[in-house]
Amino acid sequence: MDKRIDKSLTKIREHDHYSLRNTIRAGCIYECWLFLNELVKGKGSNKIRRDLADGVILGNYAFSTRMALWKIFRVRYLNISDPWVHSELISASRHGPESPEFISLLYLYFILRDRLAFEFVVETVWSKWLAHDLSIGSEDCSRFFTELLQQNEIIQKVTSESKGKLIRNTISTLHDFGLVTGKKHRVISRPPIVLRTAFHIVRLLLLEGLSGKEIVESKDWRIFLLDQHDVSRMMTKLSQEKWIKYEKSGSIVILEVCNE
Repeated sequence: MDKRIDKSLTKIREHDHYSLRNTIRAGCIYECWLFLNELVKGKGSNKIRRDLADGVILGNYAFSTRMALWKIFRVRYLNISDPWVHSELISASRHGPESPEFISLLYLYFILRDRLAFEFVVETVWSKWLAHDLSIGSEDCSRFFTELLQQNEIIQKVTSESKGKLIRNTISTLHDFGLVTGKKHRVISRPPIVLRTAFHIVRLLLLEGLSGKEIVESKDWRIFLLDQHDVSRMMTKLSQEKWIKYEKSGSIVILEVCNE
C-alpha cells in the first residue's frame, strides 16, 4: 500500500454545506459493495452505469431505484478525487460486504462527506456516549435538527415532511454502519474500525495540514467513539505495523507517515 501523502489532491471532506439527500436510502452497504465489486472486475464507471440502466445489475430493482443508488454511490465515494481512496475502497470490498474492513471504510467516507450526519455524531451522539446514556432515537436527531434550523437560514426552508424523512434516514444510516444497534430499543454502539481505516483518518488529517497532537485530539475519532486514550493506543499499533512513526512525551506528539 502506498502511504505517501500527495498534498496537491483536492479536499476529501465535504463539510462546507449540509446535504439533505445523502441519507435518503440509508447505508446502501450491499449495493455499494456490488458496485465496487464490478470495479474489481475491471469495469469502468460508465459501463457499470449502462449495465444498471439496462437491468444487467440489480435487475430486480426498479429503474428509478437503480439510478438513485448509483447517484448515492457516486456522490459518497466515486466523486472523491483521490485515486488512493478509490483503490482502498476496492481493496476493502474484497473482504466482503459484512466485513469490518469494508463497513468501517464505507462509514468513514460517508460521514466525512455528510456534514449533518458528522455533526450529529461528533456532538450529540458523542455527548450521550460520554454520559453513558446509550439510548438513541429519532427524537435525539430531531432535537439536533431543530437547533440546526435556528442557526442556518438555508435549512429553514426544509418542509416538515422532508425533515421527518431526513431524521429517520439519518438514524437508519447510522444503524446500517453499526453506530446504532437494536430494533425496538435502539442504543449507541461503537462501530467497527480496523487499523487500515484508522490510517485513513491519519492520512486525511495530514492532508488537511494537522500534525502531532492536533491529529490525536481531532474530533474525527469521535466518528468511531474513540477518546484520546483509544486513539493513542491505535497510533501505537499503527507504529508497530510501521505505517506511521509515533512518539508521545507529555504534551508533545510526533506523528509521521512511514514512506515505503
